[in-house]
Amino acid sequence: MYKIKILAALLFLGTLGGCKKFLDEKPLADGTLEQHYKNMYDVRAAMAGMYSAFQLEMVGKEQYTEKYLYWGEYRSDNFDRFISYTKDYVDEIVLNSITPSNDFSDWSGLYTTIGRANNNIKYIPQAAQLDSRITMAMQNDYLAQSYALRAMSYFYIVRVWGDAPIWLEPYEDVQQPAERAREPKEKLIKDVIIPDLEKAYSLIIKDAKSPLWTIGEAGICAIMADVYMWQGDHENAIKWIEKLFLAKSPTNVTYAGLNETNLQDAATWKTIFTNPSSSKETIWSIHWDYLKNGCACMQTSWTSNNKQVIVDEGIWNSWFLPQTTNTPSPDIRPKQTLDVYFGMPSNKRDRFIKWYPTEANPTKADPWPATNQLLPVYLTMYRLSDIYLLYAEALNARGDREKAIKYLNFVRKRAQLPLYDLNAPEVGSPYALETAILNERQLELFGEGKRWFDLVRTNRVKAVMDPILKRRQEDAGNLEMPGFLDPKNRAYWPLNRNVLNSNSLLVQNPGYTD
Repeated sequence: MYKIKILAALLFLGTLGGCKKFLDEKPLADGTLEQHYKNMYDVRAAMAGMYSAFQLEMVGKEQYTEKYLYWGEYRSDNFDRFISYTKDYVDEIVLNSITPSNDFSDWSGLYTTIGRANNNIKYIPQAAQLDSRITMAMQNDYLAQSYALRAMSYFYIVRVWGDAPIWLEPYEDVQQPAERAREPKEKLIKDVIIPDLEKAYSLIIKDAKSPLWTIGEAGICAIMADVYMWQGDHENAIKWIEKLFLAKSPTNVTYAGLNETNLQDAATWKTIFTNPSSSKETIWSIHWDYLKNGCACMQTSWTSNNKQVIVDEGIWNSWFLPQTTNTPSPDIRPKQTLDVYFGMPSNKRDRFIKWYPTEANPTKADPWPATNQLLPVYLTMYRLSDIYLLYAEALNARGDREKAIKYLNFVRKRAQLPLYDLNAPEVGSPYALETAILNERQLELFGEGKRWFDLVRTNRVKAVMDPILKRRQEDAGNLEMPGFLDPKNRAYWPLNRNVLNSNSLLVQNPGYTD
C-alpha cells in the first residue's frame, strides 16, 4: 500500500469533477503519465492505486468517515444517532436536514477513482507495448476492471447526487478547462455506466475463479443488474443476473442460482463476512487490513471511542430485541449482526458484530476485546443472496410471482425462517410481494450499504421514512415535525459547498440552499 500511495501521489490529476483546488496544487509537465506506465510493475501499482482510492471512499480516511454506510444506510430506517455522542453532521443525516457543508456530500473521492481509471484505460495499452510480460489477457483484464470500477464510481454518483459532470479521459493539460457542467443522470447511465460495463464484460476472462478483492466476471454482472434495477428495467436486470449465475465464485464453483444450496449454508453464514475468500456466495468484497491500512474505524466496527450511530429503535424492537426473550425467532442473523445483550437493560444498540468472528448463538454480551480493532474487515459489495433477492424483485415485476416467491424463500430457508406459501396474504399482490422482498433485503443485508438505495429506487422513501423522521424530529425537539418533505428534492444529497465553489458551472440540487 505504501508503494501504491507513492504512485497515487504522482497521479493526483485523477481528482476531477470540477474540483480545481486539486488541479491547482502542482502543474503537470508534458508526458508525466506516460513516464509512469512503462512496465508490468507500473501497471500493477496503478491498478492498486485505483482500487485504493475507492477503498478509502468506502471505509474512510479516518475514524467514522465510511461513505459505504453514510451513503447507503445511515439515512434509512436501519440506523439512528446516538444522542449522547452525536455530531452535527450525523444529526443532519439522520434527521434529513443535510446541508452543503456536510463532509459526506463531497464527491471528490469518487472522481479521484474515476480519474485513475481514466489513466489506466488510456495508458495500460502503452505499457503493454513496452513490456512483453503484459500479455493481451492481462491487458484486457486490467482494462475490464478499470472500466467496471469507473462505472461503479459513476453509479454511486448517480444514486447519491443525480446529475454530474462526465470525465472519460485523463486531465493532462493545465490549459484545458477544469470546469464542467452537470450532465443528466439518465445520460450518465445510458452513455457512460452501461457502455463501460458492457466493455468490461467483453474484455473480462469468462469462467474464471472470482478474484473477490477486485471486480471479475460476476462482479460486472452484479453491478449491471443493480444499475438496471435502479432504472426499473427488470428484463435487463434478469438477463444479467442469469449471466452471473454462469460465473464462478472465489471457491471456483459456479454460482448456479438454482436453490438455497448455492448460498453459503446456515451453519457458516458468518463466513461470508469473516472469511469471504472461502465462501461460495461472495462476489466482490473490499479487504481492509489493519497492518497495511490501519484501523477500519467505522461506526459499525470495533473502536475504542464511543459511537455516534446506533441501530434504530424500530428495527431494534422488531428484530434484535426479541432474540433476548424466552421465545426468540429461529432467524440465525440478528445475533450474528449485533450484540443484542450489550448494555442490558439500557440496550445501547451500537455493537455491530457482523464483520467479526463471534458465536453463532450467544447467550450473553460479547467480551468485545480491544484487539478486535486489529482484525481485518471485509466489506461486502455484492454477494449471491443480494442477487437472489434482486432476482425475486425483478421476477415479481415481470409477473412471475411463483418464481419470485421461490427465490425469496431460498434466502428465508437459509435464515431458518418459515417459508411463504403462494397463498399467503403477505405476498398476495405484486406490491405486497415487493414489500416482503424489500423487508427480507433489509434483514439479510443489514449494515451492507443497501437499504437507502432500495428505498429510493422503489419510491418508498417517504412512506417508510416519514413516520420515523417525525419520531426522530420530535425527540430532537422539533415541534413542526415536517417528516421527509418532498422525496423528489431530498432523496439526493446536496453538492458540497467546496465542490460548488471550485466549479462555477455546477448548480445545487433542488431543495437545498447554499
